[in-house]
Amino acid sequence: VHIVEEESTSGGLLLAAPSNEEDRGRPCTGTVVKVGPGKMVADGSLLDMNVEVGDKVKFRDFAGNEVTIEEEEYSVVSMTDILAKF
Repeated sequence: VHIVEEESTSGGLLLAAPSNEEDRGRPCTGTVVKVGPGKMVADGSLLDMNVEVGDKVKFRDFAGNEVTIEEEEYSVVSMTDILAKF
């Protein structure tokens, strides 16, 4: 997920801001740039991903791992940590 610093959607929906100053630096929205094959469940089958490249998503606060690739910041986020797409 490519980190996006947005506070509202194009439709005007306002996104909640972090409640304290320390949390404000941690992103919780972004644009999907790469999608894996899905999540493996106990029986060995894969659950399909419910997001596609280009989707804008809201994920849990402090979810994922932040990485920098070629001076761009990204968060690697598990499918289960994505709360909504818009």
